[in-house]
Amino acid sequence: MDAATQTHAPVNGVTYKEGSTTGSLTGGQSLNDTFDMFLKLLTTQLKNQDPLDPTDNNEFVNQLTQFTQTESALNTNTKLDSLIALQSNNQLSSALDYVGKDIRADSIILNLDDNGSDVIYALTANASATEIKILDPNGKTVRTLQGSTSAGQHEIHWDGKDDNGNVLENGLYAFSVVAKDKDEKIIQTAQGITGTVSGVQISNGSVILTMGELEIPLDSVQAVTQKTTPTTGSS
Repeated sequence: MDAATQTHAPVNGVTYKEGSTTGSLTGGQSLNDTFDMFLKLLTTQLKNQDPLDPTDNNEFVNQLTQFTQTESALNTNTKLDSLIALQSNNQLSSALDYVGKDIRADSIILNLDDNGSDVIYALTANASATEIKILDPNGKTVRTLQGSTSAGQHEIHWDGKDDNGNVLENGLYAFSVVAKDKDEKIIQTAQGITGTVSGVQISNGSVILTMGELEIPLDSVQAVTQKTTPTTGSS
C-alpha cells in the first residue's frame, strides 16, 4: 500500500481509504511541471522531421492546443477539489452543534459504557412477545431482554451485564429486536439507538457523529434534543 494511503474503519467496521492522490479530482501533478519537457520534445520533433516530408504546422498547433486544454481542465479540477474541501469544512462546523446533545439514530450497533446502553425500537402492531438480543463482536448472544409488546415506540436500557449477571467489557455490541404475535408470526419493527454526541468528524467526505466508540452518519439521525441539566432547589 502506498505510504500516502491509509485504510480506516470510519463507521463501525466499514473500511475506506483516504490520502491517495488517485482518488482526487486532479489525480496527479500539474502539467505545468512538465511544460518544459513538452517544449523540448516539440523542438526535438522539429529537428528530426523528414525535410522531404515535414510535419504539417497545423499538427504542432493541435498538439499545443490539446496540451493547453488539458492543463486548463486539471486547473479546473483543482478548484473543484478546493470547493469540495470547503464544503466539507462548512458541514463539519455545522455538525459541531450536535456535540453534547442527545440524538436518536438508525443503528443496530450499541456503544456500551459504564452507564450501560439504550435501545429504541418501534412495533407496527401489538405483539405477544418481544425479545431484544445483545450480541458481542463475534456474533454470540450475550444477553436477552424482554421488551414491551404494545404497538408504537419503546426504549429499553441494557445494564451491560450478560445473562449470567457478569459485567461485560465496554465497547461496541450489536442488537436485534424480534417481535411475534400470538400465531408466532414476525411483526415488523424499526430499530435504533439513543445517546449523547461526543464529537464530529469527516470520513470519506461524509459527516460522522461519534458517541464514545460508536460512529453515526449524520443522515442516520432521526431526532436531536438538548440535554437537560438537573437543577437543585434552594434550601
